[in-house]
Amino acid sequence: MKTMPTETPRRDDSFLNLVDFKWLMAGQGWWVNLTRLQRDKEYMRECLARAMQSRSDLLQQRGAALLGLQ
Repeated sequence: MKTMPTETPRRDDSFLNLVDFKWLMAGQGWWVNLTRLQRDKEYMRECLARAMQSRSDLLQQRGAALLGLQ
């Protein structure tokens, strides 16, 4: 029996990245509303500014990566 190779669908990890960012922010004591983060550009800018000012290198990296999702 011959089988046809199938292409693995690409996952859209943007939501997972947002959840990761949310929990990293929570670790710094900052609560992030994911629904608002996705809809309110000014709120996203404020959250990203906080992330970039944190002492967490990982949070800064995730914040920088999210800048492309705006």
